[in-house]
Amino acid sequence: MHNSALTPERELKDFYDAYGEDLRLGRREAIADRYDSRGYYRAGNGAKFLLTFEDSKKHYMTRWTPPKAFEWKNLTFEVLSPESAAVVGLFTYQGPSGPTDTFSYTAVLNKQPGGWRIRIEDESFNNVGYTTTPIAGDRNTPGPFKYSLTAQPGAAISAHKHTADMKITVKSGRKFILLGDLDNAKVQRFEAGSTFVIPANTWHVEWWETETVEEIEMIAPTTTVRAIPSSPRTR
Repeated sequence: MHNSALTPERELKDFYDAYGEDLRLGRREAIADRYDSRGYYRAGNGAKFLLTFEDSKKHYMTRWTPPKAFEWKNLTFEVLSPESAAVVGLFTYQGPSGPTDTFSYTAVLNKQPGGWRIRIEDESFNNVGYTTTPIAGDRNTPGPFKYSLTAQPGAAISAHKHTADMKITVKSGRKFILLGDLDNAKVQRFEAGSTFVIPANTWHVEWWETETVEEIEMIAPTTTVRAIPSSPRTR
């Protein structure tokens, strides 16, 4: 039952806590009922379409398979008006078989007599094959910055360079790298426990054949430049 004494932020947090539990427990009808009765706009990974409430419910009731594991991460609730709100964050999802994947999540909800309902939902897959988590400092603030990187088997990063030295410690798994002049560079392999430095402004290619966790230390801020001139990218 809707409690008018709760703040909108608290209502939204409760909504998503319950939404996550519905997904984990496979409560098909409860999930379907969380969407706007007019239907909702579904987006993500370069696609966008309007799904009617009836089609959405049919999907959850007859075709959807509950996950093996699901968890919301770092959700932010932005109340836009008394009747609407935006939600931005991440979630991890593991199907009945296979690896755990990370998705970005964005939604717009409308407040209706029965409570908050989803009108727009964007779920986009992190297809780069790795995730990063800050440990200390801030990437955009001058000073020491440390973060962890978790790479999945088969993940790779094409030729790039950083404007600051990067100290790498392989905590688990195994890392492969081509470092320096890519025409003549030899493959280097670093096992768990290894520590090495990628010098500033040095081209390199990285890849992983097994799940690997690294810790990276640098002096922020830094810029990452890709080898393709038409698509420079900062990180």
